[in-house]
Amino acid sequence: MTSTGTKVIGEAISRIDGVLKVTGAANYATDWPIKTMSYAYMVKSTVAAGTISDIDTNAAEKSPGVLAVVTYKNAPKLNGSGNLRGGAILQDPKVEFFGQHIGVVIAETYEQARYAARLVKVSYQKVEPKVNFEKEIGGAVVPRSRPDAVRGDFDSAFQKADKKIDYTYETPIEHHNPMEPHSTVAVWDGDKLTVYNASQIVNAVQNALAGTFGLKPENVRVITPHIGGGFGSKGGAWGHVVIAAMAARAVNRPVKLALTRQNMFNSVGLRQRNRQRLQIAATNDGKLTALAHETTTHTATTGEFVEPCGQNSGFMYDTPNSRIAYRVAPMNVIIPTFTRGPGESTGSFALESAMDEMAYGLKMDPVEFRLKNLSSMDLSNGKPFSSRATVEALKRGAQMIGWNKRKSEPRQIRNGDFLIGYGVSIGAYPSRQQASSAQVKLMRSGNNVTATIELAASDLGTGTHTIIAQTAAETLTLPMTAIAVRIGDSSLPPAAGSVGSV
Repeated sequence: MTSTGTKVIGEAISRIDGVLKVTGAANYATDWPIKTMSYAYMVKSTVAAGTISDIDTNAAEKSPGVLAVVTYKNAPKLNGSGNLRGGAILQDPKVEFFGQHIGVVIAETYEQARYAARLVKVSYQKVEPKVNFEKEIGGAVVPRSRPDAVRGDFDSAFQKADKKIDYTYETPIEHHNPMEPHSTVAVWDGDKLTVYNASQIVNAVQNALAGTFGLKPENVRVITPHIGGGFGSKGGAWGHVVIAAMAARAVNRPVKLALTRQNMFNSVGLRQRNRQRLQIAATNDGKLTALAHETTTHTATTGEFVEPCGQNSGFMYDTPNSRIAYRVAPMNVIIPTFTRGPGESTGSFALESAMDEMAYGLKMDPVEFRLKNLSSMDLSNGKPFSSRATVEALKRGAQMIGWNKRKSEPRQIRNGDFLIGYGVSIGAYPSRQQASSAQVKLMRSGNNVTATIELAASDLGTGTHTIIAQTAAETLTLPMTAIAVRIGDSSLPPAAGSVGSV
C-alpha cells in the first residue's frame, strides 16, 4: 500500500476537475449525448394578471418538425406541486405574472421549436395587475413566516435618547443570471424518470419531481455533476424542470429544455425589492440604547417568500431595546427566492450604513463605535456565540489598511489624481450543518490501493470534487492521485446540498 503522511486538507492544490472544465469535457445539464433527443421552447404570458380566454396552437402544431404543443388544455394533471418552486404549472388558465409559463412546444430541432412557439396565439381576459410597489405596500401585512421580534421597549428608549437617527434604505430587484442558464434534459423509461439538471440540492429536486408526478423517489434520478453557477436559484425545482419531464412524456422521447438568457428574468425567481427603515438611538458617549429594523417588501400572489433582512440586526450589536419587523405585499411578480446572502447581504447594507450615520452624528470613529457596541452573546435568543472573532478582525483590518490615516470628512485624502476613501462594515452568516452520507469503495492491486468516494452532493463551482478528494486522501493516507470522486447523482448516498454555506 502506497501511503502519504502529507497534509492535504485545506492546502492549495489544482482542482481535480480543472482539466475537464478548461478543455470543455465537463458535462453540464444540456451536454449529455442522449439519442433521439427532441427540443422544447417555452411559451410565456404577455400579461401580468388575468385568465387565458383562448390559446390557439393549430399553426404551431402544423409547423415543420413540431412533435407536440402542451398547454393547460392537454397537460397531464400533476399530483400537487411537490414542493415545486413557484407552484404548479400548465394546470389552469390563470396568469399570475408576466412571463409565466403557459405552454411548451416540442420539435425535432431547437430552431423549429423556437419558431413554432411564436405561432401560438393567446388571448386574455385581463385584470388590473398588482405591479406598482408604492401602491401595493400600502396594504402590506405581517408575513406568516416572519412575525415581529421585540426586545425591551424600543419606542420609549428611542424617544428619550440623547442621539437618534432615522434613515430608509432601498435595494432593487435583482435577477439570477449565472454563467449557465437553467436547463433540463428529461428522459422517461416506463415509469422511471431521469433528469439531467443543474441542481444545488440533488435530493431536493428528486423529491420535488417524485411528489409532482406521484412517483417513488427511487424512480426519479437526478444527474448533475457540474453546475455553472446558481447563487441559490438552483436549490430546488422550478417549473421548467417539470415541464421538461411533462414534454418528454408527451412525445415519448428525451427532451432538452434550455432557458434563454431572456427567460431567466421571469422563470427562476428573483431577489425582491426591499425598503428598510433603520432607527437607531445612542447615548452621547456612543452606547446604543435602541434599534429598529423594519423591512417592507413584496412577494408573489401565489405564495410567500421574505428574505430576512433584519436577521443580523437582532444580534450583531448589544442593544437592550430592539424591534425587527417585516411587512409584505403580494404582487403579480414571480415569487422571490434565495439569492446569494439572502437577507444577510441586503440587511447588512442597511444596518452598517445606519451605523456609519450614527457614528458620524456622534463625531465618533466608526470602528471604535462598532467595537464599543459589539455583543458577546446572541441577544436574539440569549445564547453565547460558540466563537466570535469580530473584535480581532476589526482591529486587524484597521491596522492593515492604515485606518489611522482616515479623516472623518470626505475628500481629504489624495494620492496624485485619486481621492482615497476608507470605509468599514461587518457582517455575519449562520454556520449551518446538514446530515450527509457517503460510500467509500477501496480497491487493492498488489500494494497499490485506490479509493472511490460516492455521494449525492453537488459542485456549485466551489471545488467540491477537490475538497472531497483532499478529505479522503488525508483521512485514508492515500495520495490524491489514488482518489476518484463521484457526486451529482441522486442514485448515490444522500447528501447535503451546495446552498446556504452548508
